[in-house]
Amino acid sequence: MCGRFVGNFSIMELIKELELEIQTPDDLPLHVSNFNTAPTHLVPVIRQIDGVLYLDAMQWGLVPVWAKDASIGSKMINARSETITEKVSFKGLVQGHRCIIPMNGFYEWNRDDPKKKVPYFVPRADGKLMLVAGLWTHSPILDNRRTFSLITRESIEDLNFIHSRSPVEFSTSDAVEWLTKEAAPLELFDPVSQPRFAPYPVSNLVNSVKNNSSSLIDLVDLAEETPEDRGTLF
Repeated sequence: MCGRFVGNFSIMELIKELELEIQTPDDLPLHVSNFNTAPTHLVPVIRQIDGVLYLDAMQWGLVPVWAKDASIGSKMINARSETITEKVSFKGLVQGHRCIIPMNGFYEWNRDDPKKKVPYFVPRADGKLMLVAGLWTHSPILDNRRTFSLITRESIEDLNFIHSRSPVEFSTSDAVEWLTKEAAPLELFDPVSQPRFAPYPVSNLVNSVKNNSSSLIDLVDLAEETPEDRGTLF
């Protein structure tokens, strides 16, 4: 699963990288800066409606149109790529509600030692911005706010020593295809064609969403951390 990520980038740089015309709301910040993005946070997401691409804020944690309780979003921050065309919450969104979530990388915790969860930051190996696949919807019980889930797949050798699941993330051309193809290009979920990850250990300070600074993604020697550095996860 992916339960935290980092968004720290210029909106103009993102648009330039995609080489597409994207509509943005006037109140969207020119620079995104959140080093500890968590479920329920509002983040910039790219979607397509009637051939037009939009970049606007969505809440992380998909709340289906039929939901009676908004808390369901906390259980739907991720959608498994293997079952999105089958699960009632996602199958109706695959055709017309695909999206891309830009991020610098995500956090994952190695739980091999039950007494010590070791946090890692996971950026792309080439240092480029991650373009992660997602699904979105309007959520009536949240005054039609847009909400989304990240799509995940089985991890391969670049992350499976830490966690069994990874976000589906694309090269620029594949991200554009995911957004614009009439039929969902599910073949892009094959990890062989996706950019590689380069995870490294970071401070346990990331365990608390109250901590939010660039120092959270600094490489650290976890063996040197004091007990006071270790907070609870979520």
